[in-house]
Amino acid sequence: MKSYRCFYLMRGHAPRAPATFIQLKALDAVAAAQCAMHVTGCAFVVDVIRVGS
Repeated sequence: MKSYRCFYLMRGHAPRAPATFIQLKALDAVAAAQCAMHVTGCAFVVDVIRVGS
């Protein structure tokens, strides 16, 4: 499993608002984004960045 930082926006936040993030472990970036949406209840995951090596 790799560590990913998922930046997301909640419903009602302006698209240009600074996105907050959650860091979690997942098999790949898609799984990380899906997990972030499930855990946070966010409207959108706007970016996923792999952290570490």
